[in-house]
Amino acid sequence: MSNLTTALYTARTGLASTQTLSSVTADNIANSATPGYVRRSALLSSAGPDQGGALVREIRREVDHALVRMSRRETSRMARQQAVHEGLASYTVYLGQPGDGISPAEKFSAFQNSLTTLVNSPSSNGAQSGAVLAAEDLAASIRGASETLTETRAEVVMEIRYEVAELNQALYDLAALNNSRRNFAPGTAEAAQFDDDIDSLLDQISGIADIRTSRASDGLLSVYTTGGVALLEGDTVHDVTYNTGDGTLKAGVNDITPDRAGIRGLEQGSLAGLSELSQEILPQFQLQLDEYARSLIEAFENADASLSAGQPGLFTDNGFALDPNDTEGLAARIAVNDAVKVGIGSEVWKLRDGLGATAEGEASDSTQIQAFLDALDAPAGVDSATGIPATVSIADLGAEIVTAQSTTRARAESQFNAASSAAAVVLSARQNAEGVNIDEEMQKLLLIEQSYAANSKMLQTISEMMDTLLAAV
Repeated sequence: MSNLTTALYTARTGLASTQTLSSVTADNIANSATPGYVRRSALLSSAGPDQGGALVREIRREVDHALVRMSRRETSRMARQQAVHEGLASYTVYLGQPGDGISPAEKFSAFQNSLTTLVNSPSSNGAQSGAVLAAEDLAASIRGASETLTETRAEVVMEIRYEVAELNQALYDLAALNNSRRNFAPGTAEAAQFDDDIDSLLDQISGIADIRTSRASDGLLSVYTTGGVALLEGDTVHDVTYNTGDGTLKAGVNDITPDRAGIRGLEQGSLAGLSELSQEILPQFQLQLDEYARSLIEAFENADASLSAGQPGLFTDNGFALDPNDTEGLAARIAVNDAVKVGIGSEVWKLRDGLGATAEGEASDSTQIQAFLDALDAPAGVDSATGIPATVSIADLGAEIVTAQSTTRARAESQFNAASSAAAVVLSARQNAEGVNIDEEMQKLLLIEQSYAANSKMLQTISEMMDTLLAAV
């Protein structure tokens, strides 16, 4: 009877194992298109000498941890470049390109040409009005670029707030899963489902901030930035906060602001890209525009022999003369002097005689107009923080700014495309390792069916043998 008992145990454990195997395989097939689902495998081991057969000891998720780490790292890199690229795209569309007729560089060219026309026809009211209108177009173009840039910066700040809120929510969700996960033994179907949910949250977080993870002996997961600052320790969340005043990002009390000297800040992820936009790229763009406005206002004030101290020239700071100590945001305030604006009572002749002139001078005198033109060929002397050489002339500065800003956008697009391609390659490899192949799972079901039939046949045979033995007693 001992051999029959062993055979009975073997058949029984075989049926139980095939039931679990079929359930796992069916789940794989049913969830083949479910985002974040990782293929399961049921691992068999001997039931022991006293029982015989094989039992399912573990339901394992087929995870390649090296690919997971690579995928999250590449996702973080792509997200940073994507944030920069998308943040610049709308602004540079407004800014235009040299030669397109709408950029500040093109408006300046039209203005310079109108002054050239005027120097040859200084008595022409039409040429005077044309030059003033061209100056207004140029000022409006600079203001428009500055206003669009301000809107872009506001959108970036709002996006940072959204990303911080999303990151904190994901960390709290992860903490809740951490607590619930402890209620299930490792290797169970329930634990596998929780691990799927945890990995999905970690994938989401890696798009916002570059992270690394660790598990304690009790199974609790902790999440850190790659610089080592804790975001989640077990069930304790270190809330991420954002200071809109100085652009500081913190996790708890620790500074994680990207690209800040001496700080273990974020390096990748959308927050790093948005921070780069908010703290570096867009402020430099604004400085370039402000310096352009300053150079124009200053050049026409210095070249105008008719002005007294404190009098504004052709270009003004919202109607006032330039204050060298108040140039921040100047691009949004540049305007043409009201004295020459085309309209009723306009004194466009002052463009020929000087904005400080009290009476019309010689109609054919182009001395002042030529002085204006000569001033445009002088070095703009822009701030070195603009990234533009101080030796660039005022005449070339507009084109230089448009080219520099368009180049920054093009570089961001190129880096995003490269990072996106790299992330796609690694993600594809990860999906191949973790994903469900329907054909393979169907083949497994056929083998499981055959195993079930064999165990059933064994039970039937054992039953017939036991009936025969009992009948012989």
